[in-house]
This record gives sequence, C-alpha cells and structure tokens, in this order.
Amino acid sequence: MPPPEHPVAIVERIVHNVYLSCVSGPNSDCKQHFCSPAAPCRVARELLAPFLNSSSWNTAVKTYKVDAFFSNVEEGVYYPHPWHINTRVRKAVLLSRYRVSRTICSAGGTYRDRGVYVAYDFGSAQGCAGASEVVIKAWASGSDVEYHREVAAYKILDGCPGVPHTLGSAQYEPTCDVYVLPMQKLGPTLSDLVSLLPNKRFDAPMVLTVAIQMIERYRDIHARGLVHGATKPGNICLAPRGAGPPGMLYAIDFGFAIPLADHLPLPSAHRIDAVGNRRFISVFAHHGISKSQRDDLESLAYTLADLFHGELPWDTPRVWRLKMATPASKLFCGMDECFHEFWRDIKALAYGEIPDYDKMRGRFVACLEDHEKACAPLSWWDLWDQHNG
Repeated sequence: MPPPEHPVAIVERIVHNVYLSCVSGPNSDCKQHFCSPAAPCRVARELLAPFLNSSSWNTAVKTYKVDAFFSNVEEGVYYPHPWHINTRVRKAVLLSRYRVSRTICSAGGTYRDRGVYVAYDFGSAQGCAGASEVVIKAWASGSDVEYHREVAAYKILDGCPGVPHTLGSAQYEPTCDVYVLPMQKLGPTLSDLVSLLPNKRFDAPMVLTVAIQMIERYRDIHARGLVHGATKPGNICLAPRGAGPPGMLYAIDFGFAIPLADHLPLPSAHRIDAVGNRRFISVFAHHGISKSQRDDLESLAYTLADLFHGELPWDTPRVWRLKMATPASKLFCGMDECFHEFWRDIKALAYGEIPDYDKMRGRFVACLEDHEKACAPLSWWDLWDQHNG
C-alpha cells in the first residue's frame, strides 16, 4: 500500500486542477497558461480568490514547489545544473509576471552567470490570454560590472531612437536569486538574417543601409555621452515586426558601454582591459587604450566589411596583429569608394574628437541612391520572410 500523500502534495494537485478546470472551460479565451499558483495572473487570481482569501490556503500555497507551473512552455528541454543561470530563471515566475520560454544566449565564467531570454509577460488585465513576448536579461550577481553598466546605459539612453526600451527598472528576484531587467523584444539580428542567405553575405545596398542606420545610431548614442563598445552583426536587430519606423535597425547589448566623460580630454594613463568581441573591437582597444567615438566607428567598419564579404581577414589568435597589417584595399575589396573614405575619416580622428557624422552618412546615402536606381528599396522583414519560409 503506497504511503499517504503529504498535505502539501494534496494542495498542489487541488489548486492545479481547480485552476485548469476554471480557465480551460468552453468560455475561456486562454489556450495556454504561463503563470503558477505561487504567482497567478490576474484572471487566475480572480478564479482562485475564494481559496486565496483563506489564511490556511495561503500558507499551503507558499510551500508549493517553485518549479511547478500550470503548463509547460518548453517541451523536451532539461536543465540539470541548479547553479546555472538557465536553470535559475526557470525555477519560478520572474517579478510576478514573466515566464521564461527560450534561451537566446548565456555567457560568463564557469558558472554561466548571465543570460538573455525570451519570456511571456502575463501581467496585463487579460492575464495569460493577453500575454506578450518580452526579452529578459538576467545576472547571477548584483556586483557584476556588466549588470551595472547595462542598467546605467539604458537609463542614459531612455528615449534614444534605435535603442530598445526597458520595461521598468532592474530588480532582484529572490525566488530565483537573479537580477532581472525586462526589455522590449526586437526582431532578429543581422547575424540571424545573414545566416539565412544562400551566400551568407549582404549585397552592396544592404550594407550601405546598415552603414547609414548605424551612423545615425552612434551619432545619437555618443551625443548622450556613451561609447557602445559592442558593435557586431549579432548586436544589431531589426525593429519589431509592424512597430516603430519601417526599416529601423536597433543597437543592443550595452554591458560594455562606458561614459565618454570617464577619461576625457585625455585617454587614461592606465591600461584598460580589452572587452568585447575581438574580431570587431578597434586596434586601440586591443592595446588597452581608452575607448571613444572613433572606436565604435572602427568596429562598425569591421562589421560592414564582415557583412559584405561574409568573413574578416582574421580568425586566429593573432587578431590585433592582422588588423594592423590589413590595408583598407583588402578590408573593403570590391566595396564602394565611400567605405574607403569612411575608413580614412575614422583613422584621422583623435581621441575624443567628435566625428562629422553627417558627412559620413551623406556619402553612404548618395551611394545608396545610385544603387537604388537599378533595384527596389530594401525591406528587412520582406527579406527575412523570403528566406525564412
């Protein structure tokens, strides 16, 4: 004879079945449930109100397993390590309204101490039936330098065109022991898009469009007193489908962002750790020299060359040496003259000097207009749909 169930286990089964029987009826608009008894959505809270008003019921529900939800959102996915941030963000509902459904990426040291996720936000009046997708950035430690830089950067860039907006402030989630920043969900990255193309590279009009957009982004970001420090195809996103100005590209990932005022008017006398993707950071950054506007633009030039060629001339441990030895004629081989002029302008900039963004952008605009005489204007989402069928 099996041992009798623990009272808490009985409560677990009762609350689960009561909720599902209520919200899964013929009059329910909700097809999937993302919340949990410990953090019910507004609709679930109303349905369970007769129980939740009972102090004994509340006491029992507080002991409900934190990894128990009303339904699964990831079939066949298993996270075995409780210390891993991918596991921790899935232990419970985050900030009483966000249910993680997919990992975009996770990084850090041995213990994978930061990650980016897609989550369902069921905090509206419609509850789970009105859930929308958001992005969650999570850190295992509140002392993580990238956490503080990212949070500070988004406060400074609030309202800046082409920068995702945050959905409230960063907060600590004690149930999962993580620090959480909810954000607007954007479209795919340029890395995602280029991976779908048959030849794995952009054509000239596409690269020119990226150049124009990102010069605008950096003009506005630098005007707010920040250096991005993380330019690469994977950190440039399409606008959300059907939202925002058509064709706008967004700059993301500000964990390496630093204030320009930290070292102006002179670079720091001390060596700065080289942070960022080594394929795309500037030569000065490799040598530990403080970053300024010119470094973001140099990284942008490498990004444009990578998008056009599908690769860069360096993919070895000798990255910085190859960067210094690679002439513009090789880096921008087969590309329009405006890219060579852009490179010369970047290399002529002094530390902290404000670039002539309008002149740089104007060259690319004029070149794109010449290309568009022979082809239709670019639509990023049309291109995505064409190759993602």
